[in-house]
Amino acid sequence: MIYLYWYLGVGIAVLAVVYGAHRLTKEKESESLRELLEAVNPDRKKLSYRILNNVVAPILAAILVVAVWPVAVYMKAKEMFKKKDDAEVEEEREFAVERKDLLERLTVQEVEKREVVTDPLKAAPELPFGHLHAAWKEFLKGHAEGGELWSFSARWQTTWGRKELRSGYVLVENGSPRAHFLTVWKDLPDDADAEDKTKRAGADDIPAWLRRQAD
Repeated sequence: MIYLYWYLGVGIAVLAVVYGAHRLTKEKESESLRELLEAVNPDRKKLSYRILNNVVAPILAAILVVAVWPVAVYMKAKEMFKKKDDAEVEEEREFAVERKDLLERLTVQEVEKREVVTDPLKAAPELPFGHLHAAWKEFLKGHAEGGELWSFSARWQTTWGRKELRSGYVLVENGSPRAHFLTVWKDLPDDADAEDKTKRAGADDIPAWLRRQAD
């Protein structure tokens, strides 16, 4: 029995260390990402979802760590060594709209008229941006008086050399692009004619929220 007590005691100590390390390294969920996820999955706002996600799941995870702490130690050590190996890898640059990417100044009414989703199968609501209508309305809360709303299209190259097309709408204040709302996010081919072919957002473009989920 004494060995069991020692085992559980070590498990509790490991749990405390793992939890502390997790709190120190955990990245805060961005406001824009949370808004998009809530728009796609309204259940995230429900009390039952928050209880399962914020209470039940952590308790079960804690019990599991105490019960099989040698596995938790192995996984944490593996994660630490992996981070050490990747320490020299450059972090991904954060995308931001630049003045050269701006296309056309529009009103909110003009944008919503052109972005109304018409789905013959009625899978998406017939509203501007369909399922992302709530996220769009939340985005507009940052539309300060005197600010401008512009469409944009930008060619973006990631840190690892992948070329992408990102398009959508951006709030412009005092001539400087601020927050943006992505409607297109897709890879670009390497051929020389890619820019001319991809400047126009077609019906086959992948919505930004779907691309993020796929990643």
